[in-house]
Amino acid sequence: MTLTAEAAETLRRQLEMISSSDAADILREGGMSGVVMRGLRPIVQDGRTVAGRARTLRFLPDREDVPVSATGPVSRALYESMESGEVLVIDAMGAVEHAVIGDMMYSRLAYRGVKAIIVDGAVRDANAAGDKGLAVHAVGCSPRSFYHAVRAWDVDQDIQCGGVLVRPGDWIVADIDGIVVVPAAVLPQVLEEAQVRRDDDRFSHALFAAGCELGDVYPLPAHMRAFRDRFVREGVLPTAAQILQARRHRKRDT
Repeated sequence: MTLTAEAAETLRRQLEMISSSDAADILREGGMSGVVMRGLRPIVQDGRTVAGRARTLRFLPDREDVPVSATGPVSRALYESMESGEVLVIDAMGAVEHAVIGDMMYSRLAYRGVKAIIVDGAVRDANAAGDKGLAVHAVGCSPRSFYHAVRAWDVDQDIQCGGVLVRPGDWIVADIDGIVVVPAAVLPQVLEEAQVRRDDDRFSHALFAAGCELGDVYPLPAHMRAFRDRFVREGVLPTAAQILQARRHRKRDT
């Protein structure tokens, strides 16, 4: 589905309200478990969630008898075509001996409005990325350049990153806990379920703040659902007496 820039930005901002943990739980409950990347960690992260549509780049080992493309490095063409709000996802084969991206590319990508860089491999100049407001997740860092070791091979193709299939147009949610791939086809359902969870969490936190015990709060039991719905509508919490009565009715019914 083709989205306008405005529609994509609205979806991206909604997705940034979801933690990677909630995204992973929602997708797992929907039958999709192979969406959480493994082996990557935040290199530059300010604690917030970042989200955006994926653009993909794949590296392969360099070989002397294979000439460089006449059109130049494919990575540079990708960087020049990236749009505001997108996330760059790189398959660098998990190699940590050499970095596949650094300071100057960070500058260009930050200027173009890229939100995050996800690398199954190594990066360098990490402080420079932080100064430019980019979130960076990678296997590690290395001061060594990738020249004569690996080569940017193709762009906007299906790749793997962190052991997960990533397709151009997938959505990425990344935070301090990890990175989750949200297929575009299920994004509306994920956003809808996430709103339900946010309402549940808001109610649960309010109950804890009011002194309620764990058994009446998490996981939210059936006898608290009506109270939850009223809280969402009116912002009203049940009294201790109301909770006790509802708990007793529930036990009697079961």
